[in-house]
Amino acid sequence: MSEFLIEQAMREAIDLQNKNQLDDAKSIYKKIIAHDKNNSDAYHLISLIYLVEGKLDEAKNNIMSAIELQPKISVYHSNYGNILYQSNNLEFAIQEHKRAIKLDKKNFQSFYGLGVVYSYLKNYEKAIEYYKKALSLDGESSVAHNNLANIYNNVNPNLAEEHYLKVLELVSDDAMPYINISNYYLKNTKYKKCVQILEEALDKNIKVKELYNNLGIAYYATKDNIKAKTMFEQAIKLDPDYSHALDNLKNINNLEK
Repeated sequence: MSEFLIEQAMREAIDLQNKNQLDDAKSIYKKIIAHDKNNSDAYHLISLIYLVEGKLDEAKNNIMSAIELQPKISVYHSNYGNILYQSNNLEFAIQEHKRAIKLDKKNFQSFYGLGVVYSYLKNYEKAIEYYKKALSLDGESSVAHNNLANIYNNVNPNLAEEHYLKVLELVSDDAMPYINISNYYLKNTKYKKCVQILEEALDKNIKVKELYNNLGIAYYATKDNIKAKTMFEQAIKLDPDYSHALDNLKNINNLEK
């Protein structure tokens, strides 16, 4: 296979990988590697497919081959760090992410990855430090804002709200940001804010059982029992076996007897 054909094959494999046609992409990467054992990008990209497939040993072996060929490419070390994290090799994951940052001080992925690892280790001070550094590079990362908000919700709730609200701004039509911020409001007894934000979600036709249930709790806390019951009933319509809403509705009915 000529150099031109290898470049063509790489473009095709990358396109297939971006379209989530992983088996076809993997097959092409294997052919490229068979013809060019020094193609570090092929080793790197096939390792990401193996990571998605949960084949961690194959992912590790291929990313190590890429790094052996090109040890100074930052993103290789970032993805090796991610593979090591998924393999529960946390100390080595940290080392690889730090190597990536040493090679590229603007490597968002590794600052974010270190936030994930340190959060898992419950070293929240370090996790906050690295999520903040990640956000200094990409302030529009909804996942970094969300993860930082979750940490603050545990260690300093007053700082969590702005990050949950930023996630809503960035991902305004998805249910999960509304679930997260409503859980935050309920936990911190900000019931009126919870009502306001979830009514906005319903106005956008975002209707999932967790939102109905949380809105029911907020209505009940603000002494609007009729609306609370309606929300619990709506949650149960979506999932007749949803135990949280069933229990909440039962509790209201018992109190009204």
